[in-house]
Amino acid sequence: MMSEKFYKKLMEITKVMEEKGEGISYIHNETENYTIGTKKYNEEIAHYLDKTVDSWEGSEAHVKKKKGKNKQEKGKKVGYLWKIPITDS
Repeated sequence: MMSEKFYKKLMEITKVMEEKGEGISYIHNETENYTIGTKKYNEEIAHYLDKTVDSWEGSEAHVKKKKGKNKQEKGKKVGYLWKIPITDS
C-alpha cells in the first residue's frame, strides 16, 4: 500500500509530466509499479525523475487506434511510458 508521502510525491510527478510531456495519455496502477504515459518524451521529465525517485524506467509506446464499426486501424500513436516502482522511500 502506498504511503501518503509517496502519494503526494506521485501527484507532483504527474503534474510535471503533464506540463512537460504535452499531456497525460495513460495512467495505470499495478501492484509494484505506477505507469504514466505522456504524449511526448521530454528530457526535463527524466532529470526530474532522477532527482525525485530512487529508480524508474522509460520506453517509447506505440498504440494502434481502432476506428468505426468495422474497427479499421487509424494508425499508430507514439508516446512515452514512464514506469515508477511503488516504494515508501
